Amino acid sequence: MPDHTVTTVIDGKIITNEEFYKQAVRWASMVRNTAKRNTLQFTKGKKRASITKKSGKVERKLSASIQYNIEHTGHIPEAVSFKIPIHGIWREWAVGYGQPRVPGKYVNPHPRIRRSMADWLDAPIDQHTEKLFNLAAEFWGDQFLVNFFGTKK
Repeated sequence: MPDHTVTTVIDGKIITNEEFYKQAVRWASMVRNTAKRNTLQFTKGKKRASITKKSGKVERKLSASIQYNIEHTGHIPEAVSFKIPIHGIWREWAVGYGQPRVPGKYVNPHPRIRRSMADWLDAPIDQHTEKLFNLAAEFWGDQFLVNFFGTKK
């Protein structure tokens, strides 16, 4: 007959807040680096940093301006976001100067710039989302076990 004893001690590795945060940073960095590689396929665009006419701000090359942010409380990640310049969004959605984000809407018959849609950012996020979900599930599962059923050895 199998032994069905209940224990209050958890055996094995528990993911800490700091480890969860470190893994989330690693995930965001991996997605950002994949997006950077995807921008190398573009034949048009900035070759170096330039200054915009209207605002006088320095606009960097798309691959050099992709950033991520991890919102956290006590090193527990709550949200991961990516910051990209507006020209990166235009490239993703092929919009601007009368080119619509949604097919079938108003289209300027004589746009100054013709853009083609390129899924350079959403694809790497979609491709790696399950890894982040699994990491979060493992962390919160460990937290549940530690907080409600026992302590770590």
